[in-house]
Amino acid sequence: MRSSILLFLLSVLLLSTGCKQEGLGDRLFEITYPVSDFAVPAGRPNFQTLVISQDRLTTGFMEEMMRTSTASGDIDAVGGLRARVVSLNGEDFSEIERIELRACPVGQAGGCSQFDLLFSVDDLFRRRQQTVNLNPGLRNFKELFLGNEQLRVELVLSPGITTSRNIEARLEWAIQAVGNLD
Repeated sequence: MRSSILLFLLSVLLLSTGCKQEGLGDRLFEITYPVSDFAVPAGRPNFQTLVISQDRLTTGFMEEMMRTSTASGDIDAVGGLRARVVSLNGEDFSEIERIELRACPVGQAGGCSQFDLLFSVDDLFRRRQQTVNLNPGLRNFKELFLGNEQLRVELVLSPGITTSRNIEARLEWAIQAVGNLD
């Protein structure tokens, strides 16, 4: 009995000290962008992605830097904070395999590429979710947001099968600037 209690306490101690939070940096500020409504039409084949783009989205990045008194040298990374796609008409996203949110400079030839991934989630096919939370990508978008007042943003949906329902939906997303990374 004593050995099992000792083993339990030792494992709790190990787990509580094993995952250090140091080196994750400090969130300097976040920017929440306006909600975008869109539609996924019925009859979209699975070999054809649906791209909903905003060609000239104002970043508001410099204004937020001035508002928070943040210098560009203080920023180590810029990336996704949170994003989600929400069904407005009660339909689920079970016919969609993958959802991506991409960001790139305005006028980039061919639009945003797969390397411009700000958020993504896959393996959605046959999951009956009316709200899909997207995962932040790993790329640092510091240069893109510091160097451009406007961006091209693309929401890319990849169907798993030919879509059979119209889905009215909305995209909600935010980015963050992080400093003091070790």
